[in-house]
Amino acid sequence: MPVDLKQFRQNLTYTVQAPVAQILSDLQQIKEIDRLAEQKQQEFGKQALYYFIGIIITIILMIIASSLITNNNSQSLLFILFFVVVIGLIIGFIYALVNRFKFGRINILNYRYQSTQKILQMLSRDIDSNAEINLQLSFQPTEKADYKTNTIPHPVKSGWKIDHHQQEWLKIQGKFLDKTRFDLSATAISKKQYGWKRGSSGKSKYKSKIKSGGLDINLNIAYPQRRYAAVKTLENEARGAIKLPNLAHLRSLKIADKSIQFAVRIAPNVADNQAEIYQTITTMFLSVYQILNLAKKLAR
Repeated sequence: MPVDLKQFRQNLTYTVQAPVAQILSDLQQIKEIDRLAEQKQQEFGKQALYYFIGIIITIILMIIASSLITNNNSQSLLFILFFVVVIGLIIGFIYALVNRFKFGRINILNYRYQSTQKILQMLSRDIDSNAEINLQLSFQPTEKADYKTNTIPHPVKSGWKIDHHQQEWLKIQGKFLDKTRFDLSATAISKKQYGWKRGSSGKSKYKSKIKSGGLDINLNIAYPQRRYAAVKTLENEARGAIKLPNLAHLRSLKIADKSIQFAVRIAPNVADNQAEIYQTITTMFLSVYQILNLAKKLAR
């Protein structure tokens, strides 16, 4: 089913329950929408710049011409001509800016659909081709007011505040061929510092700074107890089976009778790196299945 461009532009969210092949096709369409948006945004940005330069040049020429021409009638005609040209250029400038903003809204974060594509391609190897999975993928900015969790005073800068944000931009739920169910999510963390700062001239200026706090990856696995009955006995050894990239660290690991809950945080400097996100999630699944396969052997 083609992506509804109007609805996508409004909420910048893709939600679906469908087989992996269909979702990958939709993500490819989202990629093309993003590519076109980037191209159009650049084109209209250049147009706006050219119109602005044209306005400045026309005004300068009008000033020069009015000083050189002394005839009142000629001056009036020249003024009308330049006025019409300037109005036309201003209309073109506004039109270009409006379209640049319109396409800028759907110029989305590339790493989100890129990492999602690779993750689904990896997972599809162990999922029935006809099985449906649930996917929620958001391209909203993390600093949106809806995702603010709290506001605190700045510990050092007087009068400044810090807003903390958390946004779950990815959620995938599905079932593998061995009947194991998985629930994967990615939550972006950021903080925004803002306040008024007095400059060297004595004037106060509003300043703000956004800093990433990293990316939390949560993986919940609900496994068939009959198939992997010995998992609970491996709770002490499980941490040794966890292998993660250098820029990711284990936050928590909980093993219950029928599930494994696994939480990892990716470092802030690579929280938007699609290769790092994919590698971390891949190693999380591999680590979980290393535990499950060992439990399977013990059960025999």
